[in-house]
Amino acid sequence: MNIDVKSEAIKLFNETWDLIDLAEQSDEQKALMLHKAHTDRYLWGLVGEPMNFARCEWQISRCYALLGMGDAALLHGELSLALALENGLGALDLAFGHEAVARACALLGQNEKVAEHKEKGLAAAAGLEKEGDREYTKRELNGVDIKGGSE
Repeated sequence: MNIDVKSEAIKLFNETWDLIDLAEQSDEQKALMLHKAHTDRYLWGLVGEPMNFARCEWQISRCYALLGMGDAALLHGELSLALALENGLGALDLAFGHEAVARACALLGQNEKVAEHKEKGLAAAAGLEKEGDREYTKRELNGVDIKGGSE
């Protein structure tokens, strides 16, 4: 079977996003969401570049955050942020790297890190040229709440 790896990776990213957006997910859908997100990252590893890697790591982190799996969310959030920083990616990837880490830290009750990464993410978001991107990113960052516990 011949597949266009890049097209399949794009399709998987979008399908994962569709599962993230569901109001409720069955156990099968939760598992499928993770399978698709990890497969997407693997495929981009074959044909992509650091921006693709960072966005996939962010999406994987978001999946784990939705499932309440803070340690896994933090691992992939930190990978996303590191890729953004190490490769000089733009404000969007930097802001969402910080959002992923903040969201994971919220699950883990690491309040000081939540505040630190939200602040850094909002600063990066302020550099976005398109108002729609800027507002969406700020909304996502401001949606991260401290869940309890302390640093």
